[in-house]
Amino acid sequence: MHVFIDTNILLNFFHFSKDELDALNDVFASHEHGAAKVHLTQQVRDEFRRNRENKIKDALKRFKEIKFAAQLPSFMKAYDEYNAIRKLSGDLQGLIKSIAEKVDADIVGKRLVADNLISDIFSRAEIIPTTTEVFAAASMRLAIGNPPGKGGSIGDAINWTLLLHTVPDGEPLHVISEDGDFYSTLNEEAAHPFLEEEWRTRKSSSLHVYRTLSAFMTEHFDGVAFAFDRAKDSLIDDLSASGNFANTHQLIAKLEAFSYFSLKEIERIMAAAVENNQFGWIVTDNDVSDFLNRVAVPRLGSLTDTEQVKLLKQVIDEQRERAEQEA
Repeated sequence: MHVFIDTNILLNFFHFSKDELDALNDVFASHEHGAAKVHLTQQVRDEFRRNRENKIKDALKRFKEIKFAAQLPSFMKAYDEYNAIRKLSGDLQGLIKSIAEKVDADIVGKRLVADNLISDIFSRAEIIPTTTEVFAAASMRLAIGNPPGKGGSIGDAINWTLLLHTVPDGEPLHVISEDGDFYSTLNEEAAHPFLEEEWRTRKSSSLHVYRTLSAFMTEHFDGVAFAFDRAKDSLIDDLSASGNFANTHQLIAKLEAFSYFSLKEIERIMAAAVENNQFGWIVTDNDVSDFLNRVAVPRLGSLTDTEQVKLLKQVIDEQRERAEQEA
């Protein structure tokens, strides 16, 4: 799964966003654990660094415009709630002053939680550079009027050109962006028809668009079952060390609770089956066979280890024989 996260999504974490920072962390964690390939461009990184302060400035301006003080007419003074409301209003003003002072210091020091996470992502990610050739191709695209891009801004065209060059043929692309240039004018939730057709023609695959990270997560991972789940990782590790058949059956039962497994996780599971005979010898037991048939057999064509492939073929044979017996 190939994913592109636009600059505006990152900048939203310094403004008023419906997404939680955990969603951003989840998507990049899924990248590191093989569930998705996130393409991070130099253009996105530079745009983020250029626009961070302006986004924060606007958010602070809006925050200060909010009227937090309670405005009560004088005829309410006779009611018991009047003084309680005035006290709460005073407490709220104190909290607002306190948070404002702390935020101001962290903004200058780039110590906001979003700063820490995004800086960490930038430091560990493989940044796709904007080459002279890419700039020329994007400039031509903008000049002749092909989307994405508007108002003479070349950034979107650069990102799209890089994606066309870097995403393998035959792979769907998932774009997470608020930018209207990626969307149809008739259906604001659908991809721009020109871009959709271009991706289908040039990459032999499909284009999908999402306005928020949470929308992407919900559609593809139900917002829960990500490949980086620590409990899942621990269970896969335990398969390698399982000391008896009974324990292996218990581990398989627990792993059945997870709906999604990345290719890297499948490779780890199959490596455990090859290396640990307390797992490998029971791959044709019904519960183990059913599990591997569900999660690993669909990935058979992506596995390169001959021993792993051999074990999966045993699973396929067992599934066929059982189906024939039940028919």
